[in-house]
Amino acid sequence: MNSFTSKTLKTLAGTVVGGAVVAGAFVAVPAQAAEPAPTPSASSSVGGSVNVNLDPVAIVNAIKDAVNDQSDRGGAVQAALDVGYWNAGNPDRLTVAVVNKNQDITVEGEVADAQSIDIKGGNYVIYWFSGPGRITNNGDGGWLNWGAFGNIERIDNVISVNGG
Repeated sequence: MNSFTSKTLKTLAGTVVGGAVVAGAFVAVPAQAAEPAPTPSASSSVGGSVNVNLDPVAIVNAIKDAVNDQSDRGGAVQAALDVGYWNAGNPDRLTVAVVNKNQDITVEGEVADAQSIDIKGGNYVIYWFSGPGRITNNGDGGWLNWGAFGNIERIDNVISVNGG
C-alpha cells in the first residue's frame, strides 16, 4: 500500500468513525479523532424539489487536515476529493470536484456549494454538484490542476457530472 493510499485510508477511517450514525443518533467519538466537532448541516432546496444536505465547513476543515498530511500537491488534491466525497458532512454523497483557480477550467451546472481552499500553496475551489454539470479543462491536466469524484464520466478534457 503506497503512502498516499495509507494516509487517505486513515483519514477516511477517521471520517467514517466521526460521522457514524446509529438509529438516527450520533455515536460518541474518541477525542483523538481527526474529525472536527459536528456543526449543523445546511439543508437547502435545489431546483425547487430536491433537498440537499451538505456541511461544507466541516468538510473543508477535514480536507485541510488530510491535504497537510500529503507530501505532494497532486496527492493532496486526491485526498481533498476523497474527503470531500466521503466526509460525514456530505451525507447525500454529492459529486465533488477540485479545480485549480489559476488554470483555464470551466465549471457549469447545478452546484450545491463551492468553497475556496489553499492546497499546498495552490489556490483551489471545491465544488459539490447537486445535479448535472460539466467541468472542462482547457489547460494542463493532471492532479495538480483538477479532479472529480462521484457520479462522473471523463472523456479527454471534459468531466460530465451526474449525467451532465
